[in-house]
Amino acid sequence: MTEGFSPADWQTRSLAFLIDMILFITLFYGLGTTYHFWGVFLSMIYMVFRDGLFSGQSIGKKVMGIRVVHTDGRPISFVDSSFRNVVFLVPYLLPLFLVIETVALFRSPERQRLGDRIARTRVIRKEAIPALA
Repeated sequence: MTEGFSPADWQTRSLAFLIDMILFITLFYGLGTTYHFWGVFLSMIYMVFRDGLFSGQSIGKKVMGIRVVHTDGRPISFVDSSFRNVVFLVPYLLPLFLVIETVALFRSPERQRLGDRIARTRVIRKEAIPALA
Protein backbone atom coordinates (compact mmCIF):
# COMPACT_ATOMS: atom_id res chain seq x y z
CA MET A 1 0.00 0.00 0.00
CA THR A 2 1.15 3.56 -0.58
CA GLU A 3 2.85 4.84 2.59
CA GLY A 4 0.91 7.51 4.45
CA PHE A 5 -2.22 7.33 2.33
CA SER A 6 -5.52 5.75 3.18
CA PRO A 7 -7.39 3.94 0.39
CA ALA A 8 -10.79 5.34 -0.51
CA ASP A 9 -13.72 3.18 0.52
CA TRP A 10 -16.06 1.71 -2.07
CA GLN A 11 -19.00 3.89 -1.00
CA THR A 12 -17.08 7.11 -1.65
CA ARG A 13 -15.75 5.76 -4.93
CA SER A 14 -19.26 4.76 -5.98
CA LEU A 15 -20.70 8.20 -5.25
CA ALA A 16 -17.83 9.85 -7.16
CA PHE A 17 -18.52 7.52 -10.10
CA LEU A 18 -22.25 8.37 -9.92
CA ILE A 19 -21.44 12.10 -10.12
CA ASP A 20 -19.18 11.43 -13.11
CA MET A 21 -21.90 9.35 -14.76
CA ILE A 22 -24.41 12.19 -14.32
CA LEU A 23 -21.96 14.51 -16.06
CA PHE A 24 -21.35 11.86 -18.75
CA ILE A 25 -25.10 11.47 -19.41
CA THR A 26 -25.56 15.25 -19.45
CA LEU A 27 -22.84 15.57 -22.09
CA PHE A 28 -24.09 12.54 -24.02
CA TYR A 29 -27.73 13.64 -24.29
CA GLY A 30 -27.59 17.32 -23.36
CA LEU A 31 -26.55 18.81 -26.70
CA GLY A 32 -29.70 17.70 -28.49
CA THR A 33 -30.05 15.95 -31.83
CA THR A 34 -28.33 18.70 -33.84
CA TYR A 35 -25.05 18.33 -31.93
CA HIS A 36 -25.45 14.71 -30.83
CA PHE A 37 -22.13 13.67 -32.41
CA TRP A 38 -20.28 16.27 -30.33
CA GLY A 39 -22.13 15.25 -27.19
CA VAL A 40 -21.14 11.61 -27.70
CA PHE A 41 -17.56 12.60 -28.52
CA LEU A 42 -17.17 14.90 -25.48
CA SER A 43 -18.75 12.37 -23.12
CA MET A 44 -16.35 9.64 -24.30
CA ILE A 45 -13.36 11.97 -23.96
CA TYR A 46 -14.49 12.87 -20.43
CA MET A 47 -14.87 9.21 -19.40
CA VAL A 48 -11.40 8.26 -20.61
CA PHE A 49 -9.41 11.29 -19.44
CA ARG A 50 -11.47 12.37 -16.40
CA ASP A 51 -8.93 11.39 -13.74
CA GLY A 52 -6.16 13.39 -15.39
CA LEU A 53 -8.05 16.67 -14.97
CA PHE A 54 -7.29 18.05 -11.51
CA SER A 55 -4.17 16.22 -10.28
CA GLY A 56 -5.80 12.80 -10.35
CA GLN A 57 -9.32 13.93 -9.66
CA SER A 58 -12.36 13.77 -11.87
CA ILE A 59 -15.16 16.16 -10.97
CA GLY A 60 -16.85 13.38 -8.97
CA LYS A 61 -13.65 12.53 -7.12
CA LYS A 62 -13.01 16.22 -6.40
CA VAL A 63 -16.48 16.56 -4.86
CA MET A 64 -15.98 13.39 -2.78
CA GLY A 65 -12.44 14.28 -1.62
CA ILE A 66 -10.57 11.37 -3.21
CA ARG A 67 -7.94 11.17 -5.93
CA VAL A 68 -6.04 8.72 -8.10
CA VAL A 69 -2.28 8.28 -7.70
CA HIS A 70 0.30 5.80 -8.92
CA THR A 71 0.98 2.94 -6.54
CA ASP A 72 4.13 4.78 -5.41
CA GLY A 73 2.19 7.99 -4.65
CA ARG A 74 3.08 10.04 -7.75
CA PRO A 75 0.30 12.06 -9.44
CA ILE A 76 -1.19 10.57 -12.59
CA SER A 77 -1.24 12.11 -16.07
CA PHE A 78 -3.77 12.07 -18.90
CA VAL A 79 -2.02 9.02 -20.36
CA ASP A 80 -2.33 7.16 -17.04
CA SER A 81 -5.97 8.17 -16.88
CA SER A 82 -6.59 6.78 -20.36
CA PHE A 83 -5.04 3.41 -19.42
CA ARG A 84 -7.10 3.36 -16.25
CA ASN A 85 -10.44 4.33 -17.81
CA VAL A 86 -10.41 2.93 -21.34
CA VAL A 87 -12.24 -0.09 -19.93
CA PHE A 88 -15.28 2.16 -19.40
CA LEU A 89 -15.76 2.36 -23.15
CA VAL A 90 -16.40 -1.40 -23.13
CA PRO A 91 -19.77 -1.29 -21.29
CA TYR A 92 -21.40 -0.07 -24.50
CA LEU A 93 -20.46 -3.37 -26.03
CA LEU A 94 -20.61 -5.57 -22.94
CA PRO A 95 -22.57 -4.25 -19.91
CA LEU A 96 -21.31 -7.19 -17.86
CA PHE A 97 -17.90 -5.48 -17.76
CA LEU A 98 -19.09 -3.14 -14.98
CA VAL A 99 -19.89 -6.20 -12.86
CA ILE A 100 -16.41 -7.61 -13.57
CA GLU A 101 -14.85 -4.30 -12.48
CA THR A 102 -16.88 -4.31 -9.26
CA VAL A 103 -15.92 -7.90 -8.44
CA ALA A 104 -12.25 -7.08 -9.13
CA LEU A 105 -12.50 -4.12 -6.74
CA PHE A 106 -13.94 -6.20 -3.91
CA ARG A 107 -11.54 -9.11 -4.43
CA SER A 108 -8.43 -6.93 -4.39
CA PRO A 109 -6.82 -6.45 -0.97
CA GLU A 110 -5.48 -3.09 -2.20
CA ARG A 111 -8.99 -2.05 -3.37
CA GLN A 112 -7.94 -1.82 -7.00
CA ARG A 113 -10.34 -2.40 -9.85
CA LEU A 114 -9.13 -3.89 -13.12
CA GLY A 115 -8.35 -0.46 -14.62
CA ASP A 116 -6.25 0.40 -11.55
CA ARG A 117 -4.26 -2.78 -11.94
CA ILE A 118 -3.62 -2.09 -15.62
CA ALA A 119 -2.48 1.51 -14.98
CA ARG A 120 -0.75 0.68 -11.66
CA THR A 121 -2.82 3.24 -9.79
CA ARG A 122 -4.98 3.39 -6.68
CA VAL A 123 -7.71 5.66 -5.35
CA ILE A 124 -6.92 7.31 -2.03
CA ARG A 125 -8.41 9.90 0.25
CA LYS A 126 -7.26 13.35 -0.77
CA GLU A 127 -5.61 14.12 2.55
CA ALA A 128 -2.61 12.13 3.64
CA ILE A 129 -3.02 10.18 6.85
CA PRO A 130 0.18 10.06 8.89
CA ALA A 131 1.71 6.61 8.94
CA LEU A 132 2.53 5.17 12.34
CA ALA A 133 6.27 4.58 12.64
